[in-house]
Amino acid sequence: MSDTPAPPETPKSNTRFSFNDTSPAERPLKSYASQQPPPPETPRQHPRVEVNQDQQTARREEIGGHMNGETLECEVEVFLDSYLPQHQFSEETYKAISDAGIARAQDHFEENLPFDTEAEIAKSLQEIVGALMEAWKVFGKGRCLQYSLKPNNAVISCIVGGNFKIDASLNNAEGSQALHTTNIVVAMEFKLFRHFDTVRKNRQQVVSAIVHIMNDDVRRMFMFGITVEGPRMTLWYFSRSHSVKAQSFNFVEQPDILVEVLISLIFADDKDLGFDPNIALTSDARRQYIYTVDGEAGPRRFLTTHSIFENRALTVAGRMTRIFRVVELDGQTDSPKEGAKPMVLKDVWLDEGSQTEMEIQEELFADIEEFGKNPNWRKDPCLAAFEAEDAETMEAFGELLQEQRYQDLFLVIRDGSTGECSKPLAPSAWHPKSKIFYPAVDPALANEPFPSTQRLTEPQSSATRNLQIRPADEATEVPYRTHASKRRSFLVFDDECTRLYCLPNVGDVFTVLRDCIAALRLMFCAGWVHRDISCNNIMAVRDSETQQWKLKLADLEYSKKFGLQTGTSDPKTGTPFFMPCEILRRRYFGDDDDVTEEDALARLTIDPNDDETSGTPEFPLLHNFLHDLEASFWTGLWIITSRVNHEPSRLYSLGIFRNTLTLTLPESRLKAFRKPIKDALNGCLPEKLKKLAPTFEAIRKMLHTCAKVMGKKRTWWESPGYKIYSNLHANFALAFASLADPHAPWASVPLQLPTSSSPRPMDTIVDGDPNKPHVAPDSGEEEKESAEEQQEKEEKKKKKNRKNKKKEMLPRRVKPRYPDEEARELADVRPASGRKRSHHDDEQAYEDESEGKSSNSKRVKSNNGGRVSASGPSGASTSAGGSSGYHLRSKGRN
Repeated sequence: MSDTPAPPETPKSNTRFSFNDTSPAERPLKSYASQQPPPPETPRQHPRVEVNQDQQTARREEIGGHMNGETLECEVEVFLDSYLPQHQFSEETYKAISDAGIARAQDHFEENLPFDTEAEIAKSLQEIVGALMEAWKVFGKGRCLQYSLKPNNAVISCIVGGNFKIDASLNNAEGSQALHTTNIVVAMEFKLFRHFDTVRKNRQQVVSAIVHIMNDDVRRMFMFGITVEGPRMTLWYFSRSHSVKAQSFNFVEQPDILVEVLISLIFADDKDLGFDPNIALTSDARRQYIYTVDGEAGPRRFLTTHSIFENRALTVAGRMTRIFRVVELDGQTDSPKEGAKPMVLKDVWLDEGSQTEMEIQEELFADIEEFGKNPNWRKDPCLAAFEAEDAETMEAFGELLQEQRYQDLFLVIRDGSTGECSKPLAPSAWHPKSKIFYPAVDPALANEPFPSTQRLTEPQSSATRNLQIRPADEATEVPYRTHASKRRSFLVFDDECTRLYCLPNVGDVFTVLRDCIAALRLMFCAGWVHRDISCNNIMAVRDSETQQWKLKLADLEYSKKFGLQTGTSDPKTGTPFFMPCEILRRRYFGDDDDVTEEDALARLTIDPNDDETSGTPEFPLLHNFLHDLEASFWTGLWIITSRVNHEPSRLYSLGIFRNTLTLTLPESRLKAFRKPIKDALNGCLPEKLKKLAPTFEAIRKMLHTCAKVMGKKRTWWESPGYKIYSNLHANFALAFASLADPHAPWASVPLQLPTSSSPRPMDTIVDGDPNKPHVAPDSGEEEKESAEEQQEKEEKKKKKNRKNKKKEMLPRRVKPRYPDEEARELADVRPASGRKRSHHDDEQAYEDESEGKSSNSKRVKSNNGGRVSASGPSGASTSAGGSSGYHLRSKGRN
């Protein structure tokens, strides 16, 4: 039986035009799970494109396109055994409940076939679920899911864009009229007929609903879905590691399978239905969660109070990083501990077997400690380039090595735990020949074949995504699509930090970057590379006494010891805005350049006509110590060009900094690394920042020269390479000490702060039931604040009225308006056009109001200011002090 009907009016068959289930005979001889991954040189696109405030129904086709790369297919029997919850009934009890369900199904289908409406299909399942529950009550009462048939009810969610509805669901909210994302356990979509377009709509509707629910409800580890077209039913499983679609079956002819599915879902416990047992929801009204962290000293419970960062992604699989402000609870009560201060909790999904960030940090600190115990650490080759003029820098560096003071430069993880692994990929699952979530077909082009492949590659984005306003919040790593199982990791931090680009002014930025260079020097001496230096991971806290900003280097999850442990290239890792050029281009510089080792130890004049194009592909490409410093250079350049309120510099930055889905090196970025940038910076920077141009040009030239020298000599992990790394660090220490001068003219230049950087309270409901008035939280403090806001609005309104009254007393303008001005005013007030939808099944067909947007988003856009409030332990900055002058040293030259 065909699982997906072909497009209309196809006159002849085409081997590339397939929309059918892959039958066992057509299946690849080797299962996908057993195939070897592609070679390391094959990059993969980054699928975790984020959406802003777009409506979910407007993104269905795009969501489906991105989900194709992570969705596989399997036989129904394999799905039942590998993915559905296994019932806990005795054999006798199960047979009694199953027989009752099958008998009711057979009687109902005999009386009501054929179905005349979608509602009849949905009600037939309701009849069968009712029979199962009646039979179950004979053996005792307990918890079970409810069948909800509310096709016209809006789904209430806490993130923007939830304008979708679902035909039916299995949910855990008995008697509730509202349909919250936190209550929907199994989403269902129905269509009366089974043809190309109905199957396409059903699949896109169910996957977009699942994506939205799993973005919104923090507890979800995985979810199930059901789609029905006529008499055929399809089962779905969505998780952070992979998604699976079962081959459809005829539930009218095979009621035993239908009943088995319903029993497995209705009577399963929360954990088997995808709810994390370590996260509890306080209530639907106040969307707060209680995390249980099984730390070193035993279980600790934390209540989320504010959302600091969350993804609203177009896919299900991935890391799905979330960061919350939390407060620790007292014992098993829901009351905060006495005197408990706010903390930060990070929730992230990791591949099975990979180290947690806490484990990585502990290893890094142990290696730094080992380096500091050496009484001759000053003579270490990593510090060989530091001379007498660097005495102040070395003195500050030595203080960091005493009594673990180096930890002050890092965002220290205080506690953490990991959860269970997700379900493994079924060994017999396969990638279908045709796309599971296929786009709409123009009837005029119905005879044209759809391209299909034996194994799908990552889909192209359906719209050009310009993410140049700000860098991606999460680092991008390009793994190879093995669908490895994942486990959840919880990390607890003391400090709530401010991101680098949210600091008040340029001087504060360079003060923190100066300390970041010191932290990277510590990692260099310990033999570690960070691999994700960016404005998101360079954070700061304000000292409560000195009011100075102090560095907190975060996100060590991609950090590792540098060396040829595997003999293979590193995957592309980092934030695309700041990723080093060699990592983006997948090859080293300098293979054909006429440079010497001395060139890396001095400032040289680079030939503007020099144009290297070849690399060294025969050597594994590893993220090295130069790359961390280069990423800090790009971070500083982005701040002074993009984050100041100056249009010429912002336009200049747009060509250099791009969040590319394919993670390729833009030509403008390559040019800015290889060619002088001094003149360009002088031409675009505001007046007070123009004096930064020579310093940034010197740093760029030094980085490019060193990259070419090491590429020519192949000395990335050998002694000559470490000599170059040492010289780079010595020069960066001098350069950023100069940039951090608080009396420099650029220090007072303010940054243009984002409006959405403040944490959002956890009790905000965005998409409410339109048929039900919103109920304010039961809090006297909230009511008082609301009254004050109302009074402020009234004062503004009176002031505006007085101003308008004064305008009426002035002479009326005699000069006629220009026609185009009048037309513009009419355009501004003209109501938006769009066809009204009668049912959510038609939303995809009639959507013409908006295209998708591309910028990143938190749950709710906040206007409370640009910075996240921060506090930390007192103490002055520990990096090297600065000097007003700046020059790069030259060795072996006059």
